[in-house]
Amino acid sequence: REACERILDAEVAAGRRLVMVGFMRRYDEGYRAMKEVVAGGDIGAPLLFHSAHRNPAVPPAVTSAMMIVDTCVHDIDTSRFLLDSEVVATQVFKPRRTGRAAEHLQDPLILQLEMATGALVHVEAAVNIAYGYDIRGEIVGETGTVELAESNRVIVKREGRYAGRVPTDWRERFLRAYDVELQEWLDAATAGTSTGPSAWDGYAATVVCDAGVEALNSGRRAEVSLREQPDLYRDAPASATGTD
Repeated sequence: REACERILDAEVAAGRRLVMVGFMRRYDEGYRAMKEVVAGGDIGAPLLFHSAHRNPAVPPAVTSAMMIVDTCVHDIDTSRFLLDSEVVATQVFKPRRTGRAAEHLQDPLILQLEMATGALVHVEAAVNIAYGYDIRGEIVGETGTVELAESNRVIVKREGRYAGRVPTDWRERFLRAYDVELQEWLDAATAGTSTGPSAWDGYAATVVCDAGVEALNSGRRAEVSLREQPDLYRDAPASATGTD
């Protein structure tokens, strides 16, 4: 958290944004389509967001806290991105453990996020689910819902059955998003600007992760306390010359 705040202070002192944080889900076409639906008001005000992050397996060294800071951090950022709201509190729920997890690991776990708008987010993190790398998301609004489609390109129907491919890892699922992210960073750097997830987004996600770990360890609800957001992150990104 302190390191993030030093970056914020440095950018504010410089009067321009220089950092683009690598939250690649913001560059995924599925998440971008969800954002358009929500921002366009097509489903009314968002009420609930169900987000699932499932890995086939993880190394034995992975801890329950790492499931929040290394895994759920992406769901935290997409929640802020899609719902256009900050997280104000977190709570962690511990379902029955899978027999595939190391003895020290609480897997799966549910991270609940309370948003400033009043919307609730339920993040399911299951990191030893065996069948593949599966990322899911559904927003429930006042008048409709929007959810990520299956990531496979085709569905095969034959002999009374239908089937599609489940990605094996994050590279297969988000390879295109990484390409788009890198290209947009290059385009912005060439133009002397900074776009995409800002230092503030990285800071906010870090603070929420810290609160999530606190809630994990205490078993209680943990409030999220953010510093006041500088004007630099409320306006359009500043260019390399200090003008909009």
